[in-house]
Amino acid sequence: MTSEAKSEGQPSLYSIRQCTTLVDYAACLELQRIVWQFDELDITPLRSFVITRRSGGFTLGAFDSDDRLVGFAHALAAFNTDLKPYYYSHMLAVLPEYQNAGIGVRLKLAQRDFAFRTGVPLITWTFDPLQSRNAYLNIIKLGGVIRTYYVNYYGNQSTSALHKGLDTDRLFVEWWVKSGHVTDALSGKRRTDKPEAVVDVPREMEEIKKRDMNEAREWQMRVRSAFLKYLSEGLYCAGFEADPGGGNSRYLFFKDTQAEVS
Repeated sequence: MTSEAKSEGQPSLYSIRQCTTLVDYAACLELQRIVWQFDELDITPLRSFVITRRSGGFTLGAFDSDDRLVGFAHALAAFNTDLKPYYYSHMLAVLPEYQNAGIGVRLKLAQRDFAFRTGVPLITWTFDPLQSRNAYLNIIKLGGVIRTYYVNYYGNQSTSALHKGLDTDRLFVEWWVKSGHVTDALSGKRRTDKPEAVVDVPREMEEIKKRDMNEAREWQMRVRSAFLKYLSEGLYCAGFEADPGGGNSRYLFFKDTQAEVS
């Protein structure tokens, strides 16, 4: 898979392929250091990438014309409680200077293609509910849906500068790769029915964190409480509105009909 990126300062041409060598995996380690600013203790080690490939998972890399890794997506083989297989997309990272080139989307689509080839119907991953841009990508552009909210998923011991100061709450994305819901999202079709409930979230959470951590914690508590309430009432999140005017964005909740998305 070869794609072009047209943003200034970004690679004009890059290709996506499976990472299979120790050199590839070492590049994934370095990308973790750059993107998340992890200490060595928190970096997923090289041997885990090797084991993942040998146990049914896979790592996809985006490489520029000089064969330099500029992004990767790492997925584990997993089973749910009914012993049905799925992929758990544990990490996706793109070099900061290349993050407006669409590389993250292309990596997710390449994961979907991999799932097609192996007959696995579901890919899951987590993301921070306070990150508006990630929500738009995961829910609107990709067609992911959310039925699970994890409180302080990774605890408070992360060495990443991006995680410090708040609990590591996470939303659990379900991406039913062959569903009509995902097909519609990828084609740009948006649902128009009225949501049952909405949850506001700041458009620029990082700015709030820099300005006032107490305000950031208050936002986290409000979002957490609302998500837990609506999910417990049988709703699920399948929509998102990003305010282009710089105001708050909104998660949209609907009545949960599993057949709609899987």
